[in-house]
Amino acid sequence: MKNHAEKFHELITRLQVVLSDIDYAQKACLQAGRMECLLLNHLYETKVPANMNELAKVLNVSHSRVTRIMDNLVNKKLVTRRPSEEDRRCWFAIITEKGMKLAENSQKSILDQQEMLLGKIPEKEIDEIYKAFRKYVEKYEEVLKETYIEV
Repeated sequence: MKNHAEKFHELITRLQVVLSDIDYAQKACLQAGRMECLLLNHLYETKVPANMNELAKVLNVSHSRVTRIMDNLVNKKLVTRRPSEEDRRCWFAIITEKGMKLAENSQKSILDQQEMLLGKIPEKEIDEIYKAFRKYVEKYEEVLKETYIEV
């Protein structure tokens, strides 16, 4: 018989597959890579230009990785770059109209999937599931921070 840790591990593994499929739908919509989608969605949600250091922190990647991601998005005309007026070494990423439309379509696609999913769950159970799942994710994040080993 499986213990709780084994059951949760199995469930999380299944959830990762589901989230991977959601991520794939988002990538297909944007015709971009995972990190490109994350960066574009961040710019879309915040609605303000972001500097490269901020984006590196948000994506948890190196400055050089953000630069490569930005190069791809600029080439696709989804983002533009603007130099800082205060510090010529600093650049800001600005989402373009084309990028906004793609991010909107991506968000709509994901929200439509969530609506379909929630439509399959009895209304009285949705809040209970949300609260339990939120608590699990919050505690998981705490454990990850406690056990994170910097490479």
